Amino acid sequence: MKKFLFSLGLVLSLSTSFAQVNTEELNTNPTQLAEKYNTLVKESLAKGDVTKASESLAKLTKYENGKVWQVRNKDTKKDEFYYTQEELNAATANGNYAKAKEVALMPKYSFLLQSQVSELANKELNEASTALDAKNYDVAGQKFLNVYNLVEALGTKEDIYKYQAAISYYNGNKFEKSLEIIKDLASKNFTGISANQTKNYNRDLYVLGLNTLFNLKKADPFLDEALAKYPKDVDINTLATSIYQATGNSDKLKAKIEENIKINPTDHLNYYNLGVLLMEDASQEARVKELFKKSIELNPKHTESYKNLVASYLVKDKEYVEKINNNLGSSKQEKAIYAENIAKRKALFTEIIPILEKIHQMEPNDISVIKNLAVAYRTIEDSAKEDYYRTLERKTVSGK
Repeated sequence: MKKFLFSLGLVLSLSTSFAQVNTEELNTNPTQLAEKYNTLVKESLAKGDVTKASESLAKLTKYENGKVWQVRNKDTKKDEFYYTQEELNAATANGNYAKAKEVALMPKYSFLLQSQVSELANKELNEASTALDAKNYDVAGQKFLNVYNLVEALGTKEDIYKYQAAISYYNGNKFEKSLEIIKDLASKNFTGISANQTKNYNRDLYVLGLNTLFNLKKADPFLDEALAKYPKDVDINTLATSIYQATGNSDKLKAKIEENIKINPTDHLNYYNLGVLLMEDASQEARVKELFKKSIELNPKHTESYKNLVASYLVKDKEYVEKINNNLGSSKQEKAIYAENIAKRKALFTEIIPILEKIHQMEPNDISVIKNLAVAYRTIEDSAKEDYYRTLERKTVSGK
């Protein structure tokens, strides 16, 4: 009877990671790298391999635009090339380096390819949309990645295409692929805002990432970052609760549900889920009942709250039955204990019968509820009602 229920159906992760050093990139002049990737682009296009062509174009764009810091490593006697100030500072902080020289990169090959790349980008975008409409999500995901790389080669950053790729892979159940893209976007503080669209998709990216983690049943530092960034967001907190439950983190699960109640006190599932979580703790019996009652107050049609409320009452029944069975003798003390616990059982079932009747109204064909009603009425010695539910039980089972 005990069951967790979490609200899902929201659709986008981020972890802190350090990139590995690319030795070729570190020790090779960018003009040589640009020449290499220009050759790879042409070879891939000649073969009709748009994916490899777009990936090579992205590299070509990097080595022909912006700037690079060239610095001499005095230990290796070699020049090293860094493409961001942060990378340069990290490398030279504790190393033996000469003074760095800032060099502006100039486009050469990518400029000559612009017309061909623009035509190819439009073609890939149309094919991505067609694949998406056909629910061919794997193809759509790769096509959107191609568009992203091709558009970047034209000198424009349109991260929204990468985001579309992540959504496509998610919808195609390629959760690991989706997560990899999401983490990359989140690490760059993705918003999706550009000259072509003004909506900020950062929060949606985190929602997609958390849905991905839930489907993977995976814990990830991205969860903590999502909560730190959107601490009061109802959807993100609900997804976090689901991930804690899916990964077996009961301490964080309990703390998160308690927090969710404060954030969204009108969501019945928060009270229900906390009630379920606390049912194993005998010291929380009274609170568990109040939590299920609060869930019912907020959503009178939530049958699981009624069923678990009944279960919370029936915890005491086992104790009463044991005392009755252990005091079947004829001594005065045994008779007193027997009578006391018979009375307690009657009082207990008198209290839960209205709850069972309510469940029966909502689920008239639930055979377990019908059986429990028959037992409950037998316990309080209402033979007419017991007979009614015994007859109903036989009819329900037979289908007549």
